[in-house]
Amino acid sequence: MGVVIVIAGLTILLLLVTKWLLNKRVHKPLVVESETPTFRIVALGLQGSGKTLLLASMYHRLKAPTDQCYFLTAPYDDVLLLNQWYVQMASTASSGAWPRGTAKGETRHFNFTVKTSTGGTALPILKLNYLEYAGELLTEIQEAGTRQKELFEHIGSADALIGVIDGFRVKRHLDGHPDGHVHLERTLNALLPVMIEASAPISFIITKWDLLADLHPDESTRLSIVHNLLMSNGHFRSLVNLHSADRVVRLIPVSAVGPGFAKIGSTGEIVKVGQGAVHPTNVDVPLSAVVPDMFEQIESRLNSEALAALGAEIRKRKQQGALEALASLGTFAGQVAGRALMAAFGPSAAIAGEVMLGMFLDSRMGGPGAEQMRLHQELSEAERRIEMFRRARRRVLYDMRRKVDMLEGRLPHSRLSGGR
Repeated sequence: MGVVIVIAGLTILLLLVTKWLLNKRVHKPLVVESETPTFRIVALGLQGSGKTLLLASMYHRLKAPTDQCYFLTAPYDDVLLLNQWYVQMASTASSGAWPRGTAKGETRHFNFTVKTSTGGTALPILKLNYLEYAGELLTEIQEAGTRQKELFEHIGSADALIGVIDGFRVKRHLDGHPDGHVHLERTLNALLPVMIEASAPISFIITKWDLLADLHPDESTRLSIVHNLLMSNGHFRSLVNLHSADRVVRLIPVSAVGPGFAKIGSTGEIVKVGQGAVHPTNVDVPLSAVVPDMFEQIESRLNSEALAALGAEIRKRKQQGALEALASLGTFAGQVAGRALMAAFGPSAAIAGEVMLGMFLDSRMGGPGAEQMRLHQELSEAERRIEMFRRARRRVLYDMRRKVDMLEGRLPHSRLSGGR
């Protein structure tokens, strides 16, 4: 009898403990993705190359989920400044003034958060730390203690590099004006030495693309003309050839205002036509390319064993639910392939290593249609929230990759290094 009582007591105790664990599971949901990964971007361009208009137009284009599921947010003061630049740029009032550009030696710093809406909630997916330097820091002798050392440090730790090339100066060069050749050489002399030593993906941005419309009616042919001009520079060609196998290098033509809004005046300055509205071109691509290019470059550098392990983990992840995927992620992070990926993420992995790893795996799982959703099952609130976040993140990464692929499909010369 005593044994029966003990067994009954243990059974009741087990039921109570189980009930307590289930209640705890529901009422104290798991805290996941507590760190939003940050990707660091360094943009360089000479004074007057169009960096300010590019930044204002990029933000304006991506501040709402118009042609993609994600959008950008920024601190209030930065939003005011970016909107002010854009309004001034788009204005055709009598003054016709353009926003003030970056002064020599000036640095601009913006923090963007990439969000997407799901279930009526705006979820932060990742952050973009955008640091803009005037290229003159690399072409002119600076006093001791200036920001040159800081600039080199930021370039060395960047996840993406943007080199801004003035399309107006490119046109001047193609039209045979000596000042165009001199300015283009000066630009490349500023950008190439630091970029050839760095390891991050590079996007060379040709600004003021609308001014080159008369080169050829076909946009792809126009870009091939500019591509051939840049590749005729020995140092530019060396950078592309040196990194062609394992580094992503792009050539992205953009216009902050779009066709027909501005023209070259009689004295050689760029003036507003005075009618019409701005229709920016390709300005959504540079920021959208940051994460896909970084992940593509990392994957291209893995050896065959790591690639095989990565493929196995992705196939397994496609069949897993929320908690299974979290547990598997921790295990994979400790394996050889996982450690190799974590090391390749660089400083970004110091704070949000496993979050970055999960994001990388999600980016390799195909489009949203391939998702294995399990929300129809009996899930706790915590599991449902994790599953919804994974779905939202995959959707963002897919849309970013889609923008890059569409540009490459339309303009093959926009990819300078070897493709996927």
